[in-house]
Amino acid sequence: LIPREEEEVRKRFHTNSDTMMQGNAGNERDAESMLRQELAKLDIKKKSMEHEADAIYLELTTPPGEDIEPMGIDTPLVDQDGYPRGDIDLYRCRTLRRRFREIKTDHKEISNKIEEMLVQLSALKNPNKKEHEQKETAARRLPKPKPKYDSKTGKWVVMNWDGTVAGIPGGEQRNFAELDRQVSGLTGDDEMSSHASSLVNSTRSHTTLDNEPHPPSTVGDHATAQGLKKPFARVDAVATGSPAQTAGLKEEDLIIKFGPIYADNNDHLRAIAGFVPEVAAEQESIEIHLLRPKLNDAAV
Repeated sequence: LIPREEEEVRKRFHTNSDTMMQGNAGNERDAESMLRQELAKLDIKKKSMEHEADAIYLELTTPPGEDIEPMGIDTPLVDQDGYPRGDIDLYRCRTLRRRFREIKTDHKEISNKIEEMLVQLSALKNPNKKEHEQKETAARRLPKPKPKYDSKTGKWVVMNWDGTVAGIPGGEQRNFAELDRQVSGLTGDDEMSSHASSLVNSTRSHTTLDNEPHPPSTVGDHATAQGLKKPFARVDAVATGSPAQTAGLKEEDLIIKFGPIYADNNDHLRAIAGFVPEVAAEQESIEIHLLRPKLNDAAV
């Protein structure tokens, strides 16, 4: 194409595009106008039903005369002897009751329709709102990761639906996935070891280094000497600055006793996972007995 012809094609293209955009905008305005008109009609009809229902309710619950029971909304229409009541207009009572039930049903349907149309109107005014709400709903339904210990605040935190941190001030400005991970751990028999290791790192503790640990009286008479000498977990890493490091734990340390928990009652480290939060809530410390291999400390 020569430059002049190319320019004419571009002008026609832009003109058509502008026309289509104006047409879409006009269609949206027309749809919004129609929705508003329909909403206004339904609202008038709804209020009319409400006024009629109020009048019926008032007539059914108002005594027709002195010492005469009102017709009632759902009271029996027979006397104590089982005969039809002679002090009220039974035909009118039944008619009013039936109409009252019809109004309740119609009122509910109109209310639901109005609600649906309000949602449609909101979607027309903000086209991206529905998509945003769908994404938020899908994100909220996704499985949430396990809580993490935030070394910055010293608290356990969970993830919000949008990936921010919940449970601490300013958490909406932090990314849950980028929290400092606790690398100190106990190696146990199952997946509970990773959870227990995080608990150890978030709770104050002090250790007793002894080849033959002496259990305190809190263990109970049912504990055997063999169980108290048998390691049930191994420290595979210690985070810098963590309570575990402060307590003197080192890699490859063998845990013999963790508070009242030992080899026979640790339940694959589940007991630690349940015990540590209780101690942390009371801000107390945990006594740990361990064996240290010579590769860590020749003084064992």
